[in-house]
Amino acid sequence: MFGRKKNQRDTEPRLEHLIDDNSAFLDMLAPDSIQEELDHIRLGRNYVRVLAVAHYANDVLINWLSVLHETSGNITLSHHIVPRSSEGMITSLNRAIIELKARINEPKIQPKDAIRLQKELEDAEVLLDNLTSGRNQKIFDQHMYIMLQARSLKELERLTSTVKAKCGRNLKAIIPNTRMLDAFTSSLPIRSNDLPEMTYRNFDGEALSSLFPFDEAEIFADRGVVKGKNLKTNSVVVVDHDQLINRNEVVIATSGGGKSTYIWGDMMRRWIQGTIIRTIDPKAEFGRKFERLGGIWVKISPTSDDIINPFEIMNSSIMLDEEGKPVAVSLLHQKIARLKTMFTLMYKSLVNQQVELALLEKAIVETYLRKGIEWSTDFSRLSRMDFPIMSDLYETIRQLMTTDKTYESLNGFYQVLYPYVEGSYSKAFNGHTNVDLSNDLINFDIYDLRSESDLRQVAMYNILTFLTDDATMDRTKIKQIYVDEAHILADPKNPTAMEFLSSMYKLIRSFQGGVTSATQQVGDFLSAVDGSRNHGEAVILNSVTKLYLPMTAQEIQDIMNKTSEKFSEAEQRLLVVEDAEKHKNAGKGIYVVGSKKVHIQVELTQEELRLWDSRWYRQKYGEDPDEQPLYGLKREEVFG
Repeated sequence: MFGRKKNQRDTEPRLEHLIDDNSAFLDMLAPDSIQEELDHIRLGRNYVRVLAVAHYANDVLINWLSVLHETSGNITLSHHIVPRSSEGMITSLNRAIIELKARINEPKIQPKDAIRLQKELEDAEVLLDNLTSGRNQKIFDQHMYIMLQARSLKELERLTSTVKAKCGRNLKAIIPNTRMLDAFTSSLPIRSNDLPEMTYRNFDGEALSSLFPFDEAEIFADRGVVKGKNLKTNSVVVVDHDQLINRNEVVIATSGGGKSTYIWGDMMRRWIQGTIIRTIDPKAEFGRKFERLGGIWVKISPTSDDIINPFEIMNSSIMLDEEGKPVAVSLLHQKIARLKTMFTLMYKSLVNQQVELALLEKAIVETYLRKGIEWSTDFSRLSRMDFPIMSDLYETIRQLMTTDKTYESLNGFYQVLYPYVEGSYSKAFNGHTNVDLSNDLINFDIYDLRSESDLRQVAMYNILTFLTDDATMDRTKIKQIYVDEAHILADPKNPTAMEFLSSMYKLIRSFQGGVTSATQQVGDFLSAVDGSRNHGEAVILNSVTKLYLPMTAQEIQDIMNKTSEKFSEAEQRLLVVEDAEKHKNAGKGIYVVGSKKVHIQVELTQEELRLWDSRWYRQKYGEDPDEQPLYGLKREEVFG
């Protein structure tokens, strides 16, 4: 678009050339007026000031300009770099070194002048050594400008003071009074340097490399999901999950740290892009909101009619191992292994009881056989009503204990099973599955089980196995499963449930899906250890994206001690929160994508906030949350 005319000679492009070629397009981009003042320029309703860098410190560290790149505000750094002949520079350095030595040896030289000249001599000798030793034979003229933009003159003055303070002793940035327009054009991407005499400085290749922001704190994909605002650069954080090695994520925060707010915004943004959303919700935060959007609110409760049958086996045309490779495995064998894990959550005494577990497996197999289901059954021919339910296993165990004394050791388990079959939990577990999975927005609410910790753990595990089978049924649809309060699964005495969550992370990534686990109790989350393997840590390691929001100092130490994640002192200061200031930094934290980290502020759009928190919405926008605003439209455009 901005290419030269075909008959134009190979000269430096100037602003007038761009206007000649693209006047109509540039008219749309240009401000309505440009007014040059003594120390700034007014562009329409915006104010611009360009600082010319006139001096650099002699000793700087690699990437020392990162402090400016990370400063909040509309700041643009421009560099004009021109290669020079090293031979001419060697000649100039020879003369300069001779002159500097002579001036240092003058008899009446002042001490402060001697020190300054000595430093200049040392710099010249180092540069000459680099040019003549073969290590670095290139030299460059470097010119640097810092352009500041603001909506008001007061804001521009504040930004100028901030930038000058950030420059510190490393460089001297001056305001080129009376030549502001020249400085402005020198900052535009048109290769025009109009203040060379004010910004001239020689750099060798090594020194020049220190100007480039190799660790500039940005996570910004061309497309994807907006995660929040970069606290250092004020830009948005955008992640393209399609381009990452998996869609798995973990969110860790203390209560009130902004975890649920982030999950809500992330679900909405993925959902509108076509991702199928499934949520396990222990706090009843999302169900009613999903219904308002046309989704489904499934309540697993002693008083609800919604049931997920733990014995149902979903048909899958292909099974994969944890590494995503096809394997020959009986679906019945897989289901029995999962049922045994669930029953150890119901009855803790079964853990590590090999004889009782073997007898229980026989009882499960017998229960399936009584329904005509065996190892070679084609499950594509079965309906939901063809599978056994909890009462069928209960009856099978009763009969086996009556006819064979070997099964009497299952009596304790049999008694524990009663509430799930005929007692207070029966409506949640004993029956055929009646949940419709055709909707793309489904919330599984287990809030009513909150007073029974073991029961809540069993319900979450049962839902997870159900959603895992659902996610592996179709590779063509992207599904994201959100597991809030994931620490519920963790048990240091029985790590199998947490182990399933860890293996689920590996499995679902092969089926275009992902899992987002969230917890506010990181100590519990990392407590499920089996030998040398920490299953909570494995979940974190298998998450290519991670969000750490405010938490206690002890929780930060738990993460650093039990996982490979490390936080700098500055990052710890951002994350740590005391009870007295629990909500002070809510929504602020560290977002990690692979090896990249940014300081992030989680924010909801106006519509997301309207659906999420009506009181917060009314306070922030002063509008009725029951009335949807006409975003981007004037009333007359809608109603005429």
